[in-house]
Amino acid sequence: MDSWPDLLAFVHSVRAGSFSAAARDAGKTPSAFSKRVARLEEQLKLRLVVRGADGLRTTPEGQEFYLRLERALEDVQEACTQVTRARAPRGLLRVSAQPDVGRDWLAPRLTGFARLHPQIELELSLSDKVVDLLSEHFDVALRVGPVEDGRLTLRPIGRFRNCLCAAPAYLRERGTPRDMGEMTRHVWLGYLRGNRQEGWNPVTKQRLSIRAPYAADSNAVLRQLALDGLGIARLPEFTVLEDLRRGALVRLPGDAPDDEGLPISFVFPQGRQLASRVRVFMDHFAEEARRSLPQSRASGR
Repeated sequence: MDSWPDLLAFVHSVRAGSFSAAARDAGKTPSAFSKRVARLEEQLKLRLVVRGADGLRTTPEGQEFYLRLERALEDVQEACTQVTRARAPRGLLRVSAQPDVGRDWLAPRLTGFARLHPQIELELSLSDKVVDLLSEHFDVALRVGPVEDGRLTLRPIGRFRNCLCAAPAYLRERGTPRDMGEMTRHVWLGYLRGNRQEGWNPVTKQRLSIRAPYAADSNAVLRQLALDGLGIARLPEFTVLEDLRRGALVRLPGDAPDDEGLPISFVFPQGRQLASRVRVFMDHFAEEARRSLPQSRASGR
């Protein structure tokens, strides 16, 4: 008896309490559900439901049949879950990330992910450009800041914060600034944006154009210049976290300690069934973020 769609129509209708409610949940017409259940009754030579103004009620035979089908469907669902879990995630995973967070936070942690999931092939593209995941065929992106594309779903994993830092050798030579006023008299390392050098005013907490003795368009280069004692740098916290821990750089006053910073989120196309390789990737790095990135105080994490 090839009646699987009819069996499902019967179960869904009993669960919903009426053909109309079941059809609405499935995006079909009530008559389609009614015809399927009527066909099932004809095949079984049994009356399964009684149709009334207040919806459906099952006959004694229909109720017993419904309970047996419920158990059978639970077994089917469990079988599907088990076979899905048993199959290791595999295939090509295309990831887009902004350069700082991709290079300094994501890339150093890829080895651990690769060892856990050797059948996943990963392509990581680093760019300041906001890629269109759908047209450029990326599975997931790691973004810093707000995301306003309604076609995307966000999964926040942490916060992006900057910190002001300098090497102990620089501070021994120039002195350690005690407050934000003294910071303005120190040597700053500039971030090169196009042909403009950009610095940070610790008093007004705003970006400003500067003329620094050393500037670069790479935070990795600015970190090295800071480590070499050439000046004060404002860098992403995750870029210099290990340097701060081992004392190679010293955190300086300037950015408010209660500043939440910007959100760091995974984004992926809305409404799309996530492949297992995408899901395990996000789960893995969400756990990495919980251990290594600042978390939102508002969320209680």
